Amino acid sequence: MNQDESKIYFKTINGIEAIIPKSVIIKIKPLQGRIIEGTYQSLDPNYSRLLFGPTGRPLKKGEGYFSDYYVLFPGVSYGITNNISLMAGFSLIPGLSLAEQLFYVAPKLGMNVNDKFAIAAGALYMNAEEVSAGIGFTVATFGERDKSLTLGLGLGYTKESGEDLEFAKHPIIMFGGNVRISNSVAFVSENWLITGSGFKISEQPFSIAVRFFGEHISADVGFIIILEVIEEGFPIPWLSFVYNFGD
Repeated sequence: MNQDESKIYFKTINGIEAIIPKSVIIKIKPLQGRIIEGTYQSLDPNYSRLLFGPTGRPLKKGEGYFSDYYVLFPGVSYGITNNISLMAGFSLIPGLSLAEQLFYVAPKLGMNVNDKFAIAAGALYMNAEEVSAGIGFTVATFGERDKSLTLGLGLGYTKESGEDLEFAKHPIIMFGGNVRISNSVAFVSENWLITGSGFKISEQPFSIAVRFFGEHISADVGFIIILEVIEEGFPIPWLSFVYNFGD
């Protein structure tokens, strides 16, 4: 694309040349995408998260998203710098008072080592009434933005009113990833292994979801699979909506 004081000259993907007077243009906005084999493909804006858990990729400065899990758990994440971001949210469960609702906050420090590797560390803090709990974590993501594997390791903790902070004796392992299958659809998986002396694979949560996304809005629809729960009926449905904002 070229321009002078009064006109913009550009050529389309199909080779069609056009001249547009600047007087008829209200706003020029760059598209967040790329050209692949002559076809425009938008970028998946959900690069910093799986379903709820983080990837190793940090949010860029000024970018973020509003999220809503199961309609009852709204939250927001924001990139303070290119390496530091903050997520916070709360619950809106009917019948519970404000003091009984769940509140959570999660700072994250991350770095893109190169185009195919990123690493991050952070902590999740949750509070409801007089009980607090959370997890400190490190997480790494391998691969490209459209096809990647994420591995994480965390240590949980709890704290009740008047008592000292108590850390878990065994770590929590997270693994998951995403695979893009079209211009606006991807598969996403997020899985947790809560280790310990009573570890049972049948009690561990595994998840798979289909992500539908556009330039700003995305929706994840899928299931949380716990084998012991499936034996009694059906997998737990997963539903979340996200609005991405920023550059």
